Amino acid sequence: MRIIIVGGGEVGFYLAQRLSLEKHELTVIEMDIDKCEKIRNALDIMVIEGNGASQEVLREAGIDETDMIIGASGADEINIFACMIAAKYNVKLKAARVRSPEYYSSNSIFKPGELGVDLFIHPEEEVAEEILRLLMRATATEIIEFEKGKMLVVGIKLDKRCPYLNKQLKEMGTEELRKKFRVVAILKNNKTIIPTGEDYINNNDHLFVATRIEHLTDLLKMTGKEEQRLDKIMVLGGGKIGRSVVRGLEKKNKKVTLIEVNKEKSRKVACEFEKTMVVQADGTEIDLLAKEGILEMDAFVAVTSDDEKNIISCLLARHLGIQKTISLVNKIDYMPLMPVIGIDSTVNVRLSTANAILRLIRRGHILSVVSFHGIEAEGIEFEIKEKGKITDKPLSKIKLPEGSVIAFIVRDGESFVPHGNSVIKQGDRVIVFALPQAVPELERKFS
Repeated sequence: MRIIIVGGGEVGFYLAQRLSLEKHELTVIEMDIDKCEKIRNALDIMVIEGNGASQEVLREAGIDETDMIIGASGADEINIFACMIAAKYNVKLKAARVRSPEYYSSNSIFKPGELGVDLFIHPEEEVAEEILRLLMRATATEIIEFEKGKMLVVGIKLDKRCPYLNKQLKEMGTEELRKKFRVVAILKNNKTIIPTGEDYINNNDHLFVATRIEHLTDLLKMTGKEEQRLDKIMVLGGGKIGRSVVRGLEKKNKKVTLIEVNKEKSRKVACEFEKTMVVQADGTEIDLLAKEGILEMDAFVAVTSDDEKNIISCLLARHLGIQKTISLVNKIDYMPLMPVIGIDSTVNVRLSTANAILRLIRRGHILSVVSFHGIEAEGIEFEIKEKGKITDKPLSKIKLPEGSVIAFIVRDGESFVPHGNSVIKQGDRVIVFALPQAVPELERKFS
């Protein structure tokens, strides 16, 4: 597929990295000369310095022969206008990242189709929902839901409490328990692997486990964890994400304290929420936070626009004994470091944007795509529309590409974790976890 990415910032660069591994023909348009140079040095793709909303620049990028355009710059108007131009050239797929509710709210006069856009992406709301899920399942470092929450992929950081350290995966739990779970990925020494039963698990390994929601308690016990209840939560940052999180927590009757450093913004936020205590303060001032009750909190969430402030304040909260810390991290390169330095969970707006775009690219026999924070693997949901080489035979007889594993099978409204004797049938939906380099072969095998 020939793809033009407008914007070579964090989002555009991340997308270019992911899509280049899948052998797409890519062109990135970026106005900043330094960002252009960074992309040229890192990736073997075409980079054009210029305005992505310019007809001339888009023609230079080959818009008349392009299959997809992605507006991933920091400016809503540039992203939308680039898609509008692409529509005139009959480009099949057009996605625009937009941040202003003016373009995507339910009462907006603008509709994506009327502007020539197939998909508006507003990832801040998705990030807020992710934070709320993590606060409801406090022990997990990450939770991805499938089948309306019936099936989960749960991130768990192993520590010395796990009774199966230095053992192979096939030795975890009883045979009956192992049928309820599937370890789909392990982050081991900052390297992502798709494991087999022969792989060993060690202290500080980060496991990503597929299971049904009713088996989550058993999973936690098996890894030496206990479910935590979080009732008192402090949120740092009164921006769009912070307010969305507070709104969700109030609906769940949680006791919330919101910290916002800006005086005017803190006043506005205080008027918006009746149940939440709003405090004007700097999230890195430990004495002030102690005065405002941080020592009594069960969880601390940092969602300012400043990565360093988010990280430092979460580390302070962890130092003070807070059970759960969640940090918004905008720089993707920072994310693998977060578990190492002691932050429980991280969320990333750019990764949410990328997930939405990857789902659009792979629509058809692919129903959805999800990526995880800090690891390379992604989950891909395929629909098995016809009988073929992968149907009606045991999974043990199907040769999947290296770096991939089947996590779930969904059949007639019921979902289950498969084993070697399980069979894929026509009409099934199959969720596969894979490293990027395995994706092209998976698409061929499941199409």
